[in-house]
Amino acid sequence: MKMKNTAAFLCLWVLATTAISQESRIYTHEQKRYQEALALYNHEQYQAAQSIFQEVQASTEDLETEANSAYYVANAAVRLNQLGADRLMEDFVARYPTSTKRNSAFMDVADYYFENGKYPYALKWYRKVEQGAVASKDRDRFNFNLGYSLYASKKPKEAERYLNRVVNSPEFGSQAQYYL
Repeated sequence: MKMKNTAAFLCLWVLATTAISQESRIYTHEQKRYQEALALYNHEQYQAAQSIFQEVQASTEDLETEANSAYYVANAAVRLNQLGADRLMEDFVARYPTSTKRNSAFMDVADYYFENGKYPYALKWYRKVEQGAVASKDRDRFNFNLGYSLYASKKPKEAERYLNRVVNSPEFGSQAQYYL
């Protein structure tokens, strides 16, 4: 009887160890693919990165990896000027409201449109940014970009509010004074 219990325990232990090993290997593979996609994204290979992020998003069971993949899929769509890119970003924010990338999603899209001279689009996204969560190192840039987007969208009174915040900024002060 003792021999049967020992054999049964040994079989269960081997099965459990094998199952854990399999799970670890899959997790490592997903993370490897995620890192590959991130490297492509950082090298501005948005189409290739987007494809891999979509695969990872569909196959992962880790919520954070899924959310981050969704963020990069949407962000790549914006940078590639894909139809429905705005909707993808809005879906990301709606589906993952607690994601740490939520505010940066708004900022990234707004900054992208700003850099490409699409100020009304930039304004739409800057208005979604939670201003209190903007990092202090980014605050002057945010205020100037929002102010200029308002100015370019023919809203000079609203623009004043944000441009006045950066009048004394070494980086944006002279530009802000020009538009005031």
